[in-house]
Amino acid sequence: MNDGFLLKKSFGQTLLERAYDSIFPNKCLFCKRVLEDLGEVVCGDCVELCGGDYDIEAVRQVVFRFKYEGKRMLARSMGRVIFRRIGDVEADCLVCVPLHESRLRERGFNQSELLAEELSRLYGLPAYDGMVRIRETARQFDLNPEERVANVTGAFVVREGFCVEGKDVLLVDDILTTGATAAECARVLTEAGARSVELVVFAAVEAWGGIEPPLQMAT
Repeated sequence: MNDGFLLKKSFGQTLLERAYDSIFPNKCLFCKRVLEDLGEVVCGDCVELCGGDYDIEAVRQVVFRFKYEGKRMLARSMGRVIFRRIGDVEADCLVCVPLHESRLRERGFNQSELLAEELSRLYGLPAYDGMVRIRETARQFDLNPEERVANVTGAFVVREGFCVEGKDVLLVDDILTTGATAAECARVLTEAGARSVELVVFAAVEAWGGIEPPLQMAT
């Protein structure tokens, strides 16, 4: 039923990633030290950064390079950091937080979609582009907490034909600040019939202040 909303990497993207792996050594995501174990993404000295604290400069730099410098390949390492941090999950599917079409044209990609694709591979769960942002919103970083809630209220809907009835959903985003965007997405998914919604992110601001049900944060 949801196949039309399924996220999956193109054949070309898969070939590009394999070529990248064969040319460049495996390096720590944060300090760039070469790692001997191809399955690792963070060195022993940086492993504590895997807590995803956005207030740490190295974590902010990774996110900035990913989102604003177009370093899409970072999604692979960032997804593996999330997977390593939270371990096993009980869910039926992943859903990425959507970008408005104007922001998508500006950036060229949805960072949450790339993370969801990588997590889909790691967890063996389907990932969907099942929501749409129906109006353009201001950048959340420029707003105070109250303004952020108002900014995203009513900004999202579930795509016509996408079904989450009775499903446990993992909502995927790159950063958690106040939780306003995630909470609004969770509300919409819950009203569409999702049994539960949990959030997975690469990084969170230390003083984000908590999320109200129905959204929980997988940690």
